[in-house]
Amino acid sequence: MAHSRFGMETKAITEGAVMAALTAILGLAGIYVPMLSPIIMLIWTLPVVLVCMRHGMRTGAVTIAVAGIAIMSLSTPLTALNMMFRSAGPALLIGCGFRFRWRSEKTILYTSAAAFAGLLADLAITVFVMGISIREMFYFEPELVNELITMFTDYGLMTSQDASLEEMAAFVNTVASTMYLMVPAMLVIYSLFSAFTNYITANLVLRKLQAPLPPVTRLSTFRMPIVMLFGYILGFGLTVTGSAFWPETPMVTTVGQNISIIFLTIFIVQGVGLFVFFIEKAPPSMRGVLKFLMVFAIIVTVFNFLVIIGYIGIADALFDFRRLDITPTGKEAKED
Repeated sequence: MAHSRFGMETKAITEGAVMAALTAILGLAGIYVPMLSPIIMLIWTLPVVLVCMRHGMRTGAVTIAVAGIAIMSLSTPLTALNMMFRSAGPALLIGCGFRFRWRSEKTILYTSAAAFAGLLADLAITVFVMGISIREMFYFEPELVNELITMFTDYGLMTSQDASLEEMAAFVNTVASTMYLMVPAMLVIYSLFSAFTNYITANLVLRKLQAPLPPVTRLSTFRMPIVMLFGYILGFGLTVTGSAFWPETPMVTTVGQNISIIFLTIFIVQGVGLFVFFIEKAPPSMRGVLKFLMVFAIIVTVFNFLVIIGYIGIADALFDFRRLDITPTGKEAKED
């Protein structure tokens, strides 16, 4: 038994070393080949995902740490840290999700939390090390606004009668100020999107390599736990009560708006899943038309239709229109 255990440890160390080298090569390629960077950044931690899936999170963590040290020695420490903060946690959790055969929703939710923590760490570097405040990121100098207006006028995108320079500058900075207040929601939504794209990419690539992966939850059966509904209720309640009872304390309303946007975005996915579920129930000849109509409605309404879909997703969480029978895809094993 001791010999067998030693053999497994040796195999894990050997495979981890090879995957660490491959991870470092891909990471450096993403830094020094800018044209391929968007694609490479989606796949550079896949070796870590594979190691974590085969040998556990401890081996995966050592692998990504070794790769990070290699990247740091061949690039700048700040660049290496940014990459590690954004990608290490999600890679390890996706690997664990595959190893323990979690449902897709659970893996994406945990991966989103790791991605959010990485974004906060990355943002902290920007703020404290580089000396750039978050507020400064959302402020546009009047000279820059004037240059943009001049460029738009030269290309015929607007005329001088549309608005004065002062009005346009005020409008741009009003929009920027609103975005500044919604930074927490934007970071969470970006984390959700990043987790989703990384999960799908890992699934596609590793299935091509014939890795034993758990089934992917189909969009038509995607459903968030009903407890997530309380998050939206909290955000909506804070928004309403803050505006009504504490108008002199805008922070309450701002917090409520951020929470509402985050949970409504999550339920948009569930609402889309509900639409897809009923489209799949339609005759085959009608499915393409129905999908086109849904996409057309979203685009024509300047994505406002997505808000309606989000509320439909909330209703689905309450009433379970699809009557889904969700069963676990596998037991969550204990890591050796």
